[in-house]
Amino acid sequence: MSDAARIDFSYTVFWTKQARAWDAARRAAVREAVRAVLARPDFLRNAYERRYTVSGLDAQPHSGASLVALEKVLQAFDAP
Repeated sequence: MSDAARIDFSYTVFWTKQARAWDAARRAAVREAVRAVLARPDFLRNAYERRYTVSGLDAQPHSGASLVALEKVLQAFDAP
């Protein structure tokens, strides 16, 4: 398994555990806030450098790869 795959897997597991504790309204609000960050022209899918904060999520900065994983997790919660 490559380093990138391990990083993606780790972030996915982390965010799955977090999102399971949120109600649907919070997941929807965080998903929209994450999408806004991902759409920024300066967004980079960096693995470790924590440079992005997300309104409504928490006050901590997150890496780009972490937010990409979070967005995928939140999409999965809404999948039919």
